[in-house]
Amino acid sequence: MKKLTLISAALALSAVLAAPAQAAAVRDAASFMANTLAANDDLSTGNVGLGFGINFFGQNFSSLWVNNNGNVTFDSALGTFTSFPLNGTSREMLAPFFGDVDTRVGNVVTYGATMLAVKNVFGVNWIDVGYFSQQTNKRNSFQLIITERSDIAAGDFDFEFNYDQIQWETGGASGGVNGLGGFSARMGWSNGAANTYEQA
Repeated sequence: MKKLTLISAALALSAVLAAPAQAAAVRDAASFMANTLAANDDLSTGNVGLGFGINFFGQNFSSLWVNNNGNVTFDSALGTFTSFPLNGTSREMLAPFFGDVDTRVGNVVTYGATMLAVKNVFGVNWIDVGYFSQQTNKRNSFQLIITERSDIAAGDFDFEFNYDQIQWETGGASGGVNGLGGFSARMGWSNGAANTYEQA
């Protein structure tokens, strides 16, 4: 089985909401602005190449879908806006903040491939994004970075969930009031089978 390393996702969502994040937790955001997911609610990119291959617990991928709602998926696009449990899902995904992001006003999602510290990386920025429906009174800034680690073995990779600011947890269609309560966002990952993680 290939090695997968979760670098910085061990933040409880409740703790993130209770206190400000460390300054500049999002890394090299400008490196991941080559491509833009147009302003939308619940849409996704087409299938996007990573620029390298990864082995996700025995499943090989070289592309993914960037979804507006705070996650990427490897099997197909995902428009679901109310988060579901990541433990036990059949979806293959990395979810730094699976919640109802609405970019019809304010900032949009950007993504791209580059090199950081002589390693190939693919990153997605959700910087100062609002929530459903078209609310920007509270904004979240978070990021996903996937790093090729073929220096360890073919298909190995690291990924990071980075957070600068989390001010809202729920969109209005998921039971939230003013961005809080209801069915809150989830953070974690799943390979669509037995290997999953969700931060409680």
